[in-house]
Amino acid sequence: MRILIEAFSAAAAGAALIHAYLYVPLLFWPLVSLSASAVVLAALSPLAISRRMTFLAHAQGHSILTAALAAAVPTAVATQSLTPPLFYLFTLLFVILLNLLVLAAERLGFRKDVATGVVMSFQLTAAVALLYVIRYLYATALDPLSLITGEYVLVTWRDAAAQLPLLLLAAVFPLAYGIRYLYAAVDELFAEAVGVKVKTLDRLFLISMSLAVAGSVYALGSLMPAVLLVLPGAVASRYSHRLADQIPLSVSFAALSTAAAHFLYTALTWLWPSAALGITMLALLITAPRRGR
Repeated sequence: MRILIEAFSAAAAGAALIHAYLYVPLLFWPLVSLSASAVVLAALSPLAISRRMTFLAHAQGHSILTAALAAAVPTAVATQSLTPPLFYLFTLLFVILLNLLVLAAERLGFRKDVATGVVMSFQLTAAVALLYVIRYLYATALDPLSLITGEYVLVTWRDAAAQLPLLLLAAVFPLAYGIRYLYAAVDELFAEAVGVKVKTLDRLFLISMSLAVAGSVYALGSLMPAVLLVLPGAVASRYSHRLADQIPLSVSFAALSTAAAHFLYTALTWLWPSAALGITMLALLITAPRRGR
């Protein structure tokens, strides 16, 4: 089953890229950017689910929105536009700071879910304040809506190249520690007994997640990365119980959904690609076989 899914997903992704390159070249580099973002985020998705971090993963929507709004201000001051390299840099800085705030809140004695909720409350307050600042000071240079939906159709090869280092760095953690992290989630005490530093891996996971969402915000916007940190792993878990299958299946379903989103957008231009991607992932989840069958 896994090999068939991987082969079909690879074929669909290749077909979408060929179609974009030959028939809608304006969408080729946006599709490359979207595909790279989706694949890296999906590789982290099973890790978030296994470590019961889905609340934190969904909180990334708030983190990314707040970080993107905060990053837009110094970027606009420097360039009067959302120049991707500088925008990525500031977004990454603010996302990491916001995610580390969760760990800081935990040190105050709050449980992980409560600590996440406390930081989310701060993020929502900051987001409202930043939206007003941008509208008041930079209305002619920035469109706040683009920070939410992304600038998909404006992505060029330079933008894709700018996001590549962040996505490659984010991919290091699932490639190097993904399986170990999944097994640690099954029995954390045993993992620590055999020398696995679970808390250190938790921190590395947060940094990897921060890199991934910062690198994907220009193409995906500030909300959809949170969806890709949860749904691909959820779909993968319906197709296989084996821990070793979770990351490859999650990545495959993300690649398949990205291809479907491309064809949906070319047929229905009112359906934004990142929204089409989320709808496709939800359809895959609903139609997935029940576990145990």
